[in-house]
Amino acid sequence: MTNTAPASPYGLGHRVLEIVGITFVFVALTFIGFRIAGAMGRTRDLIGLGAATLIGYLVADFLSGFVHWAGDTVGDETTPVFGPNFVRPFRYHHVDPKDITRHDFIETNGNNCIVVSPILGFLMLTMPKTTGAYFYCTVVVAFTSWFVFCTNQFHKWAHEDHPAGWIRALQRMGLILSPEHHATHHASPQNKSYCITVGWMNPLLDRIGFFRALEAVISRVSPGALRPG
Repeated sequence: MTNTAPASPYGLGHRVLEIVGITFVFVALTFIGFRIAGAMGRTRDLIGLGAATLIGYLVADFLSGFVHWAGDTVGDETTPVFGPNFVRPFRYHHVDPKDITRHDFIETNGNNCIVVSPILGFLMLTMPKTTGAYFYCTVVVAFTSWFVFCTNQFHKWAHEDHPAGWIRALQRMGLILSPEHHATHHASPQNKSYCITVGWMNPLLDRIGFFRALEAVISRVSPGALRPG
């Protein structure tokens, strides 16, 4: 593991942006929640809602793994834009895994809210008022966005020494990322179990060698783009 410096300074301007992002996400999700509730009218609508929730959770888990893998593996801290703002925080997390537990709610969740805000804004404008194929597609995206928002919080809880009892219960039931599951990723050589929302996708992705296949493609297309080791 390289000697990685701490993440870039956390400035006031970025914190304000995070607060705006978090506020917008809660407003948008409330609006979307009422829109979904208003469209529900039949039993099969509830089944569709349940399926969309599960799909959204799995997609968010996969996206968390893909982003985590990219931060751990692609480029280095000197890569323009990508390096200091994306690579460095992921690499530093392996140097000091407990650093995330020292972040407050805003710093923990703000960046993910900034990322999903445009998506939720689009859903607010386009989500239908009645059920149908496009309606359920937007519901999947909405739940994916919600669980992307939750990802860093679940990740933080997995690193806390004494989380609240209800959090530990959810971890034991496998409904959110658990310390035991996440420890697999932090064990040397730290090259598997990248998904950090809940980790349900990790067994499949590790078994089929998904990320190793991506690395092989990148190595062929752009030799030297991956972190050594």
